[in-house]
Amino acid sequence: MKIKLYILGILSCYFCNVQAQKVDSIKLRLDVFGANVAATTMSDDATPVSITTYDKVSWGDGFGVNNRAFIQALRNVVLPITLHKFNAKKDADAVNVTWSTTMEKNALHFEVLRSTDGKKFERITTVGAKGNSNELLNYSFRDTKPVNGTNYYQLKSVDRDGTFTTSIVVAVQFDLSKTEVTIIANSANQTIKVNVYSPVSKVANFSIADINGKILLNAKNVSLQKGNNALQYNLNAAPQLLIGLLSSANDKSAYKFYY
Repeated sequence: MKIKLYILGILSCYFCNVQAQKVDSIKLRLDVFGANVAATTMSDDATPVSITTYDKVSWGDGFGVNNRAFIQALRNVVLPITLHKFNAKKDADAVNVTWSTTMEKNALHFEVLRSTDGKKFERITTVGAKGNSNELLNYSFRDTKPVNGTNYYQLKSVDRDGTFTTSIVVAVQFDLSKTEVTIIANSANQTIKVNVYSPVSKVANFSIADINGKILLNAKNVSLQKGNNALQYNLNAAPQLLIGLLSSANDKSAYKFYY
């Protein structure tokens, strides 16, 4: 009987301690998620107190030794990468997808995903990761087969243990049936670089005039292949606003640029 009473006494003290050690939900969330989760808490007299500076919020231990161990494990979790930026930009008849990381830990590879509706994504390539690094690393992929319309891109980073994270979604609009021209001018060395995307093979004329209509360059019967075409010309002119004109049998387009 004395043994039974002794055991009951121990259990009674244990449950009293458990009851006294109630979970502080705010402190528990602070332990898990960091300081920017609390908006209000409770003071000793149960009156709501607004928290305006998170450095004044004490970190709690949650509830019990096991929970503290669990929280510490969460604090030690390191994602495969820290993504610095992720961009996709149209370049003639392709899309340049670029991204960079500032930290990698046991990273395996990156998967570039593409979608036509922004919902269902498919992998179009896999790029190997550096693996372990605390430096800024740059990666790129050139999508040479974008679809007509809107192309949505997302980056998936995969760790060596199979865990992964996904990036934000970026969109690039594409009109593969339209001729597009990009003019890069450099008056210092008097050169004009012209990038022409043509949906079909054709012959065109390219000319440059000033704002008064004076022709400064006239290139006739320029052969354009389907896709991207790189042209370059010398132009002896003073720095000024100029107009480039590309014309063919079926279309004509004008482009302003500063020389």
